[in-house]
Amino acid sequence: MTEFKTEREAKEYLAARIVEEARREAAPLTEVEWKMLYFTESGWTLPDMMAIGKEFDRDYDQDEYEQKIGGLAAKIQARDAAESEPDQTAWDDADHYLLVLINPAPPIAVPASPWLPVLSGPAPKPRGDTVRLILAAVVGCGLLLLVVILTHYLGDRFHP
Repeated sequence: MTEFKTEREAKEYLAARIVEEARREAAPLTEVEWKMLYFTESGWTLPDMMAIGKEFDRDYDQDEYEQKIGGLAAKIQARDAAESEPDQTAWDDADHYLLVLINPAPPIAVPASPWLPVLSGPAPKPRGDTVRLILAAVVGCGLLLLVVILTHYLGDRFHP
């Protein structure tokens, strides 16, 4: 059984396996794609991850990237299960966010209506979600202001 001493070792193992699989499939990862394998919001990551993240957000489609990496990871797991128990065990032991790409969690938040924003959960937000959220805030503030004005106006009419 492989035990990784650090999160970094686990990340490096998973990234190396995915890069190797991409080469095997004759579809090597770009530098930005392989560096994004190290992305994390906490813990060890590459020193230039902020710049890489900005470039990724600007030039890549997150859904396509996740499908690509998830597909490579699934092929690695299938081959390991068929050919190499130690490799499968090492893969399983490398507990990292990349495993989420293989078995994503079900969405937590489901919008009640297409006009209501999704406020939480790992589900990707639908297009226009932020605009609807801002619009809902403006309408809510407008209604609150209307209530205050009507209360003040009606209060003056009934209480001389």
